[in-house]
Amino acid sequence: MTEKEFLTLYQKKRGLKSLNEAKEKVNMFWDTLFEALEENESVSFRGWGVFEKKVVPARRIMNINTKKIQYSTPRKTVRFRTGSNLSLRINEEKKVD
Repeated sequence: MTEKEFLTLYQKKRGLKSLNEAKEKVNMFWDTLFEALEENESVSFRGWGVFEKKVVPARRIMNINTKKIQYSTPRKTVRFRTGSNLSLRINEEKKVD
């Protein structure tokens, strides 16, 4: 599913007037989530999952052409762990009559 398809589905489900309004609301959610992650180490949605900030340490890398050893810079990334409700909804099988 592309972003546009998702926004169209969200617009229909929420009864919004335009795709721009749907995109605004979705972006507002992500902006709020990122602000919360900047303040805290994790954001938890009970039963749905946890967004966690994780520090990826520097790695030792060898340039194959020059045989020179370099080090990558440490960086931060976001990890999502699914919760029980989300796992159950994804794994439940649709009944075919």
